[in-house]
Amino acid sequence: MRGRLNAVWFLKWVVLLWGAVLSTAVVCSAVEGSNSLVGQGGQAGASDWPVAPQDWLREKTGAYLPLEAEFTDEQGRRVSLDQLIDRPTLLLPVYYTCPSICSFDLANLAEAVRRVRFDQEGGYRVITLSFNAEETPRNAAAARPNFTHFLPEGFPEDHWRFLTGDPKNIRKVTEAIGYTFKRQKDGIFLHPSAMVALDKNGQIIKYLYGSFIAGDVELALNEAYRSTPASSIRRFLAFCLPGNPRQSAQVLVLMQYASATVLVVGGFVLVRFLRKKNIPPPRTR
Repeated sequence: MRGRLNAVWFLKWVVLLWGAVLSTAVVCSAVEGSNSLVGQGGQAGASDWPVAPQDWLREKTGAYLPLEAEFTDEQGRRVSLDQLIDRPTLLLPVYYTCPSICSFDLANLAEAVRRVRFDQEGGYRVITLSFNAEETPRNAAAARPNFTHFLPEGFPEDHWRFLTGDPKNIRKVTEAIGYTFKRQKDGIFLHPSAMVALDKNGQIIKYLYGSFIAGDVELALNEAYRSTPASSIRRFLAFCLPGNPRQSAQVLVLMQYASATVLVVGGFVLVRFLRKKNIPPPRTR
């Protein structure tokens, strides 16, 4: 029994070590990405539109969304934000044909929704808003089932809506939350990765960054239920970036080093574990 517990402990240790080195590789990739995003003079790389690092997302906690803004949902129905935001709401700006971080953001959000325990009357809503004005309800409908199948039993499917819209209404909302995005010549958008928690009146309560940890999301929803604007914990502001061969090669090298580290250190611990297991117990007289 003790040997089995030790083996389980060893496996958990290896998994945690791998997670640590993998996270290091991802963070290094994101840092490299943010460096390539902002070029000389505060301009986005390969772009002639100057955007200082702090201007990609300017928090406007306490401000209100333009609830009159109208969009089209995944079923082609015309809806206003006033119709949707009638309880605590999570708003995630993405675009559905994004080749990079947007899918991870949506998956992380779906996982957070699955884990969140929010028992307030009426529950909460989730709104995914595409800032790509060329996307249509067909794009939204194609993306939706990839993430809603993670929803926990009892979560109403119509409480997570996938919206598209025209440039005017998209700008209304993104400017209201201080969110900046920039389309590149190849059609890929540069944009930050962040989500906003809103109260039932459309007031901005809190910004969420990073991997949307369930505990953070739950806390933000409770603050939104109380209509209490709160300071955000800015863990790490990641960006969605176009493919970069140099960056990809660097990430590959980091992953190779990470794997080697796990193998070497894990092997060392395994050898020690086996040696310790094979040491005969002391003889009793």
